[in-house]
Amino acid sequence: MAFKDLKVTVVKAEGPCSRMKEGIEFYVRNAKLEIPEGKSVCIFALGSILPVLSGAVIRNIKDEGMLDVLQEWQCPDPLSKVIFRIEELE
Repeated sequence: MAFKDLKVTVVKAEGPCSRMKEGIEFYVRNAKLEIPEGKSVCIFALGSILPVLSGAVIRNIKDEGMLDVLQEWQCPDPLSKVIFRIEELE
């Protein structure tokens, strides 16, 4: 089975969150998480989007998936508004 490659970008970070900053990018390639050197990803934010990521990497190209409906996802932290964009890489 071939896996899809994804790019995840923080497109908005508002509020008191000290862990995620706008512009941070990380990748899922061959079903493995890749975080660029010197960058980090909040474990709570990652946990909230992990079901979307895992579903998106295995979906059949002919099937409609969550990324066909929504491209942006919000961290569940009620005090901070951190928005992630998930994109399929070609």
